[in-house]
Amino acid sequence: MNRLTSTFAVWGLAALVVLCVPQVSDALGLRVKAGVNLTRQQRFDTFYGLGGQFDAHRWMLGSNLDLGAFILPKLHLVPGVDIAIKENLRVEPGANNEERTIKENLRVYTANLDANYFFHQSSRGRGYAGLGFGIHFFRLKTDQEPEEVTGNTKISLNVPLGYQRKLGGGMAWFGEIKLVIADDEKDSALQFTIGLNFGM
Repeated sequence: MNRLTSTFAVWGLAALVVLCVPQVSDALGLRVKAGVNLTRQQRFDTFYGLGGQFDAHRWMLGSNLDLGAFILPKLHLVPGVDIAIKENLRVEPGANNEERTIKENLRVYTANLDANYFFHQSSRGRGYAGLGFGIHFFRLKTDQEPEEVTGNTKISLNVPLGYQRKLGGGMAWFGEIKLVIADDEKDSALQFTIGLNFGM
């Protein structure tokens, strides 16, 4: 069922892009980015009580397509895809009281649909803030025999804040902070990315 949901969501997003791009005359182009996701775990401390901290990270790559103005001149529809990767070593008790080390490989495939509002614009750069949602497909593999593959699908609320600055020749660099809010704290993240915008 998860595989069917994943396939449907990816093809649905692709169809949305294909249908929308020819109809938008002021589409601003393709963005390619790289960055890091910081994830937070809840912990109980004897002195401070229940709390948490950003204690893990996932490296990520992604791309967005700015489809141009949507409803308002400064409001842009920005669909995109991301992939985040994290490798982890987990120690478990094995046979004969011996510990065994299991290598885990977590991949998170994400389809996003954000609406960004450009609240600041100048001849050289512009700042934006937005709101959107993401569909996250978690796939966890281990190095055990036979290979174990587990996965689940979750939905998040996205809150991006970013800035773009022109480089010339229809290109720009950008930096973005995105708060990813999921129903479970361990699936939420603070995402930092930098990248290039082609076609600004």
